[in-house]
Amino acid sequence: MAVAQNNNQSAAPGLRDFAAQGAVFDGLMHTLRSGNYVHAYLICGISGVGKRTLARLMAQYILCRGVKDEEPCGQCPDCIRFLDGTHPDVTYLRPEKERKNIVVDQIRELVAMAGEHTYAGGRRIICVEQAEKMNPQAQNALLKTLEEPQAENVFLLLCEDTALLLPTIVSRCRVVKLHPWSEKVIMSALERAGAPMEHREEAAMLSEGSIGMAMSMAADTEFWDRRAQVMADFFSLTARWQILQVSNLWKDRRDQAEELLRDVEEMLRSLWLSHTGLLDERGIAGFPPAWRQLAREGDDAAFSRLLDAVFEARRRRENQVTWQAVVEGLLTHMTEEIQPWLK
Repeated sequence: MAVAQNNNQSAAPGLRDFAAQGAVFDGLMHTLRSGNYVHAYLICGISGVGKRTLARLMAQYILCRGVKDEEPCGQCPDCIRFLDGTHPDVTYLRPEKERKNIVVDQIRELVAMAGEHTYAGGRRIICVEQAEKMNPQAQNALLKTLEEPQAENVFLLLCEDTALLLPTIVSRCRVVKLHPWSEKVIMSALERAGAPMEHREEAAMLSEGSIGMAMSMAADTEFWDRRAQVMADFFSLTARWQILQVSNLWKDRRDQAEELLRDVEEMLRSLWLSHTGLLDERGIAGFPPAWRQLAREGDDAAFSRLLDAVFEARRRRENQVTWQAVVEGLLTHMTEEIQPWLK
């Protein structure tokens, strides 16, 4: 099916939890409270920043016919139907599983539905997730509806990169840009969600402002186990003779190659961010002393060489160099770079 009805019954934060977005939240709430909804909102921001959550909350607020201020009432018939996933005037459009894009036939089906009367006699919410995945034909098909809106329809377009949308689509929407969250906000969200205490702080620092990423990361025991092993195997070497020893451990783990390279790259980036002052030293507390000293006293060129070594490892892997040789090459670069800081 090209069009799917909302069936998400999971609990989620309230609108007030978006107050930390500042002026973005204030402007949006002014619009919602006044009831002067525009016909299309473009909610954009990095993956995991809360676009889908905000769209769901906006949809419920707009449909709610009870007493509300900053939150929908949650008790009127429209709220109840929305929350249990049976509201007839809430529709989500997503890329079909077998396709990477949203294609024109999906949009045509959506446009035809948007031209009909609403079932409940109020507003209709049409949410297009991953809107940037509409191909050009699909975007042009939607554009006409946005240019000639019907009063009962409210479109919520969600996207990470507005540059992939037609400028004419962007110009016909009210843009709601969600900014990356602070570590303090993410820590609070992780605490409320019951994330493992031992991983909250590091997940918040590594998430780059994405609550969704932090939630997923904090709960991923496989991620933390692998990260601990990478720390032990790749960042604890002190001599060249250990390289073959470690490469032998990893030679049969080709299926984890990309995860390993991503972990090493992210860990090197954490060291570099600490070096530049953009990450508190707490963020690298788990690294061996030599790497922490490199972060404090090294130069930018060292981190450029280390990150280039990860890039080179990826290139060699793509060129069918054996995985063990790729690992040995990366370890050689890392061991040479850390030698001056070993005491």
